[in-house]
Parts: sequence; C-alpha cells; structure tokens
Amino acid sequence: MRAWFPEIAQQELLREANLKTVDVFDEITSTNDHALASIEHYTDHLPALIVARSQTKGRGRGTRSWFAADGALTFSLLMGEADIPIAPLAWHRCSIVAGVAMCQTLEQYADGDMVQVKWPNDVYLAGRKVCGILVEKREQGRPYLCVGIGVNVNNSLEQAPFDVQQRAIALTDVTHHQHFLPEVLLEFLKRFRSLCSENAESFASVLPYWRSHCLLTGRQVEMQQGERTFVGECHGIDAEGALLLETSSGRRALVSGEIVRW
Repeated sequence: MRAWFPEIAQQELLREANLKTVDVFDEITSTNDHALASIEHYTDHLPALIVARSQTKGRGRGTRSWFAADGALTFSLLMGEADIPIAPLAWHRCSIVAGVAMCQTLEQYADGDMVQVKWPNDVYLAGRKVCGILVEKREQGRPYLCVGIGVNVNNSLEQAPFDVQQRAIALTDVTHHQHFLPEVLLEFLKRFRSLCSENAESFASVLPYWRSHCLLTGRQVEMQQGERTFVGECHGIDAEGALLLETSSGRRALVSGEIVRW
C-alpha cells in the first residue's frame, strides 16, 4: 500500500478525471519517457496518467534535467487525438493551457497574487519557480500528446542551498502545510480539461488570465531563437500564444525560443 498515493485515490482519479489508466510508480526514470516508450501499450487505454514518487532521469525542456526531492508531484498525461478537443495542428496551445491550469490549481492553496506564469508554461510562486512543464508530441501512426509536469508541493526547499532557494520554492514553503498529492493532481486535471475545451478554437478565454498573471510583462527580456537573439520589453502574449516583445526594430511575436534573461 502506498500511503502517499493510495488505491482509493487512483480510483477517484479514474472516475473524476475521466481517465482510462492510472499507473503509479515509487521510482521511474522519467514519466514522459515511460509514457512515450509505452504508447503501444497505452493506445487502447487513453487518456493515461503516469505518476511517480521519484524520477531518476526527469527531463525539462531541451537538454535540462528535472530533479525533485520526495514530496514533489511528478506525472505525465498521455492522450490521443480523441482525448483533446484541440486539433493536433494546434496542440502547441496545450503548453500554455497547462501552465494556466497549474496556476489556477495552486491558487486554491496559496494567495492568487503570489502565483504567476512565465512563458511558455513555467509556474512561479512568490517570485520563484514552483513548477516545470514539458509537452511533447509524437506521431506513431496517429498523433499522441504527452504533458509532463513536476511541481514542488511538499518537498520544502527551506533547507536547500541559498542559490537554490533564490530560484525555487515549494507550495508547503508558503502554506506551511503538507498537501495530499492526489488532491492537487485532480484539481489540475479538471482545470486542464476544462481549459482545453474553452480554448479549442483560440486563446480568447485564457488571455485575460494570462495578462493578469504574466511574470514577464513590463520586463526587459532576452530571447534566444537559434542563432538569433531578440531583446525587448515583454507585452504578454497574443491570441496565438506567441510572446510579444517590443524591440528597437518594432514589435515581435515569437512563437518559439528560449528566454535566457529577464
């Protein structure tokens, strides 16, 4: 029996989040890697949720690793075309939707003014990173989408090295409570599903929320896009989810790239 994720919680997730599969691991290399390597196994059992207490090779965007101590919530949601109201050609929207869904989730536990989102989907709490999201698409006869998330919940960073404390935080560091991980997860899954439906055609319904919770608005931002670098003041995102930068040569709408300074 897993005290941190009991069987009754798995059954509630299956029922309340409209899932077909919930697989829980005490340790795994990476929930995204497992999900994507097991598409053939899950293909008739989607949407599938893979949850891990510990990841030995968790991944972030690009070549980054994602490490989280015991008490973090790490999971991946694997979906097929029939599981997402957004068309596959617009699945890039799911990245921003996931970030907003996690912001709204954490607002249920912490002061909403403390929660912000950094393009495209990093979530910040009290000015420090609390959640990373990695969205990956695969074509294997048909399209599949994997949304991988690591969020610091009960893994307090109060005893972490000073430089880590300056960059990262856990929900418990703000609330001073331990939270039931399946409850936080269910809250996110419900919000993600709802936001996908609301934004199936455009980002119209999510834009007001983003604008009021954007970490970067008004800041000077440096964006690396391949060999090119763009520097300018952030003006949020547009209706397609592109980052808006007011540069010396005019406004740019950037749909990809890495923010290297802000």
